[in-house]
Parts: sequence; structure tokens; C-alpha cells
Amino acid sequence: MYASGQVARVEVERAVTAPASLRVLVIDDDESVGAAIKVFLARRRCRTELASGAYAGIQALGLSDFDIVLVDLFMTGMSGLDAIAYIRQRSAVPIIAMSGFRLRSSLEPIDYLGTAMQRGASSCIRKPFSSRQLIEAIDLSLGSGVHSGVSLR
Repeated sequence: MYASGQVARVEVERAVTAPASLRVLVIDDDESVGAAIKVFLARRRCRTELASGAYAGIQALGLSDFDIVLVDLFMTGMSGLDAIAYIRQRSAVPIIAMSGFRLRSSLEPIDYLGTAMQRGASSCIRKPFSSRQLIEAIDLSLGSGVHSGVSLR
């Protein structure tokens, strides 16, 4: 007999299958984060391209079409917030903002993920995140799992 958490996890894993046509761009200067996302999405037959920073991500968007873009907010060079605004001015591609940054002071915390939404992100996710949270963010950004005929469910 399974614990309820195990059953739920197994059901989610079974429900999540993506057609090979889903193209994902991950913009993150932390190579380990990008690699982990790529491995996870490859298991769901997504084609994932990694960009090591905002400038590389913007260049990749100019060279290929993607169904969705995941952008880290804090990178060297151009910030993810600026990249989101730049991409949104030029494209309607769904964007997921990612951040693990948290202020550790007595100052009023800045809502960076909320700012990302104001700049044009479709949804946001706080690092570290689970595979289920990633799938939920992708589905939300794709409009209940549908974008150009593509679904993760």
C-alpha cells in the first residue's frame, strides 16, 4: 500500500506526457539548474535549449521558435527582469519567471516575481521547485495546457 503522497506523485508522473513538438528555452546562468530542467523535460519528450544568460537567450529567440521560455531573474549581465520586458515587447511567447532570491534583512522584501509578472511574464515559480510545480507553471503559461496544439497533460 502506498502513502497518499506516493500515489499522487505516481499519478502526476503518469499524467504528464508531452509531445515531441514542445520547444522550451531555458535562460539561466546557473548551468546546473538549466541541465536539471532539460533532463526533466527530455523525459517528457520536450526539446529544450539552454541559454547561459539573457543575451544568449534573446539571440536564441531570434534564431528559433519556442513554445515557452523559462527565465531566471538574477543573472550576470542583463537581468531576467529586463530580458522579460525585452522579449515581451517583441513576442507573445509564454514566459515563466524563475527565482530563488530572498532578502534576508529587516527591510520590506521586494516582490521580484510580481515585478516579473508586471513586465510580461505569464507565470512565475520560486526555486527550488518540484517537477510537479514546473509542470503546473508550464500548463498555466500555455493556457490550461494548450498552446499551438501542444499540451503537457
